[in-house]
Amino acid sequence: MTVSTTAGGVPTGTIAGAVSDYAPAAPSETRALSLRADYLRTEVDMLNGEMHELHGEVRQQDMADRTREKAAKSVGDLLEELAGGRGMGWSDIAEVVGVSVSAIRKWRKGGDASPGSRLKLAQIAALMDVLEEKAPIADPAGWMEMDLPLAAGYYIRPLDLYLEGHIDALLDLAERRQEAVQVLDRVRPNWRETRSDFEVFLDGDGERSIRRREE
Repeated sequence: MTVSTTAGGVPTGTIAGAVSDYAPAAPSETRALSLRADYLRTEVDMLNGEMHELHGEVRQQDMADRTREKAAKSVGDLLEELAGGRGMGWSDIAEVVGVSVSAIRKWRKGGDASPGSRLKLAQIAALMDVLEEKAPIADPAGWMEMDLPLAAGYYIRPLDLYLEGHIDALLDLAERRQEAVQVLDRVRPNWRETRSDFEVFLDGDGERSIRRREE
């Protein structure tokens, strides 16, 4: 800083508001690299957002195309594909469609299903193909029923994500793009507040049952 006075004692230089004679150092190589890295990271973050959006749109279109192809099948053929070919339980099929098991039983015997029910059957059948082809998951029906690896007292199945309409998050989980906790933080931000005092277990007959969890 330059400070000087006139003959009358009036300060001049920086203190008096004059332009400082300080000159900043020339940018170092490290500083230049830092600025370049800042710029590139901003670009990458923007591209990641755009790519994620595009990927979601393509997934949605792929599922729609596959669902239309499946919907050309009869209800009986779809049920046979899901239960006979995939090993999906009748109760799970009924849960996906939103009907009773007895309604599914009637369809198996040739009863008519509504267009909406046929579409739901076609969509879950399409998802099974996607899980097997792209994840890949050898037993999609079994995987949809498994409890996700979470802390004790928290339970959710991939099937629950599907029923809630989170197909994109479900596929991120299946393709191991995100862990279960990351997926739930994304689609159920308050999931940690829903800790259960009960646990699901396999009983002696191999069936899923519920019991009070032991601490």
